[in-house]
Amino acid sequence: MTIQALIVDDERLARLELRQALAEVNESMRAEDRITIIGEASSKAEVLAFLAVADNPRPDVIFLDISMQGGSGFEVLEEIDYDGKRPIHIVFVTAYDEYAVRAFTVNALDYVLKPIDPDRLALTMERLQKALQFSHHSGKDETNLLEIGAVGTEPQTQLPETPQKLTPEDVIFITLGKQRRFAPLAEIVCVTANDNYSDVWLKGGKRAMLLRTMSEWEEMLPEQVFLRVHRGTIINLDYVDMERPWEMVGTAAQVYLQGVAEPFAVSRRSLPSLRRMLKI
Repeated sequence: MTIQALIVDDERLARLELRQALAEVNESMRAEDRITIIGEASSKAEVLAFLAVADNPRPDVIFLDISMQGGSGFEVLEEIDYDGKRPIHIVFVTAYDEYAVRAFTVNALDYVLKPIDPDRLALTMERLQKALQFSHHSGKDETNLLEIGAVGTEPQTQLPETPQKLTPEDVIFITLGKQRRFAPLAEIVCVTANDNYSDVWLKGGKRAMLLRTMSEWEEMLPEQVFLRVHRGTIINLDYVDMERPWEMVGTAAQVYLQGVAEPFAVSRRSLPSLRRMLKI
């Protein structure tokens, strides 16, 4: 399948460099997997205007500069009108490695550092192809699914590491229906395993699905606020129902969270940590 790409950068030479790098990558790819550049934009206003025109082709991927005049790439991502039909994957392009963690925090598919390394860009394209193939065959909408490593059971390619430890003030980027927004970690009630995905339970009862393992969540989430109480459950301690924080049912323990009707199982290994952190 031909991949349609939109390049967004406020520097003309940077857009040209990316075009040339993508052309080099195309030479090593099958014709049906090559990138087709459908347009360019130099600002937040231009990219939003392009996406708003119904007759314009819809990009499969946007190569999005992070630092631009008139609005950062992160701000652009918040305002993209998502119709829920087909995902638009985001690859951030930046001259600053410090943005890498932030890029993954908002669930970008990948990030590429300037000046662009063709070999590194080729890895990004492999990742994009697998993500598109996965969404095509599974019917799942991956716009808000963060992929760490390869999709499915194929041998994994070494890609950027899992994001570093987040702080309670950080956010994640999620899609809820047609709404796309940043969700503060403080709004996450719990995270539960869902096959190869994870469900993020938000304050107010809404859920978002992300392609991230429980181990990756455990490594990322701040341990002073979040605790993995079971193999398939991580809870936000701030949402524990302190009127009935936990109870024993036979030899098994369970914890109750505010706004969630059913309790969650607590493993024997995690129960001492839960009691210690709740001071009960």
